[in-house]
Amino acid sequence: MTEALEPKLARLGAWAAGLDPEELPPGVLDKAKACLLYGLAVGVASAGADLPCRVADAETDAPGAGRRGARRLLDGRTVAPDAAALANAVLLHVRIQEDAHPAGHLGVVVLPAALAAVEAAAADGPALLAAIVAGYEVALRIGRDHAADLSARGFRTTSAYGPFGAATVGGRLSGLGAAGLTNALALAANAACGLREFVAAGTDEYAIQAGLAARNGLLAARLAAAGAGAAPGALEGAAGFYQAFGERRGGYGERLVDGLGVDFELMAIAGKPYPTCQFHGGVVRGLAALRDRAEGGDPARIEVRMHPFEADFVGVRHAGPFRAFSQSFMSLPFCAALAWTAGGASLRAMHDFENPAVLALVPRVVLIADAARGRYQPLVQVTLRDGRQLDWEEREGRAADLLTWERATRIAGALLDEVGAGAAAGRLIEAAAALDSAPSAAPVIDAAIAACAAASRSA
Repeated sequence: MTEALEPKLARLGAWAAGLDPEELPPGVLDKAKACLLYGLAVGVASAGADLPCRVADAETDAPGAGRRGARRLLDGRTVAPDAAALANAVLLHVRIQEDAHPAGHLGVVVLPAALAAVEAAAADGPALLAAIVAGYEVALRIGRDHAADLSARGFRTTSAYGPFGAATVGGRLSGLGAAGLTNALALAANAACGLREFVAAGTDEYAIQAGLAARNGLLAARLAAAGAGAAPGALEGAAGFYQAFGERRGGYGERLVDGLGVDFELMAIAGKPYPTCQFHGGVVRGLAALRDRAEGGDPARIEVRMHPFEADFVGVRHAGPFRAFSQSFMSLPFCAALAWTAGGASLRAMHDFENPAVLALVPRVVLIADAARGRYQPLVQVTLRDGRQLDWEEREGRAADLLTWERATRIAGALLDEVGAGAAAGRLIEAAAALDSAPSAAPVIDAAIAACAAASRSA
């Protein structure tokens, strides 16, 4: 490990350990609250799913001697913090409508880890928000210039970078100083996990990967607190994380600490309007609009032009057969056909793999990798059988879905209404809004548990 490489990981650790929420730029804490509210609402909307229940049954460790426990959102049960983080991460990810960033869906790891760690530490609302900011920022900075190459090798960004975020929140809330938190990050580099083979197989591990990342990151922080060490070059060294999970020699960490504490990658996080791959939100929105303009016209061809990284991403070109949600949410042909057929993409419709109208339209969807298209800026052209052609273009890119407090409250209300827990939305929103001055983080966790219970009763 050279002196040129070592300070970057150490600077991340020192910044995360010393972050003062009162010194954050305007809007950063509001963004953290928006991310938390949005993530919890997506989790509540998943309370009726089967997989979180199975994971909870398999992971029921009680708090150990001398350790506080943390609660599972699905049932309110107090378990070991690592077990709570795992179960809650699966809950927040199974619907696949979580927050989104080009470096991954880090909220489904950072938020469950932070909630578990804040309960274990009996810390207050500002401590929770500061930990969330630090966890997101560390993980996103580590991933932002590396994610494309990591994905090209078949790994998942969410569960590869997630342990860094979980280790950050765990280390910060347990009181690790700069050296200890830096060591926790080095340990977390050894905990990266998650493959993309689930798309071809139509299996469930995508959500479990988030749980493992949350649990492993908290474990890394606890191991660091106990004195276990890891290589200072675990991130950028010749045999470190970047090299092992990358395609080129070096360069991934060049911007790692640029603007640290001033420019926040967290601010670029977006929400998802539909339970689909983040690449498909604009396509669904566009086709719903074109459907209205078509006035009953029947498509002969639906052409979608996307940036090559998106068009050729794992699972995006899958055109059937569809056996599982993990295939349909990644499939651009399925999502496009559904958007035209239904005028949107609801969770229930995304699970209807035998819908004859959707399946009949899938072969007419043509996906073109177009280097002239920007990221998250698809062009949709529909040729109707009567000869008319309709065009729609996403011009805003990711800005169209940037997550704000206003958007988070609106989506939270809609999601809770969808699952019969609308009456619980106000309490959850109020608890999240008050976190920056709350003496305890318990009210927001209480509200999420109550909302999950209401959703489960309605399922």
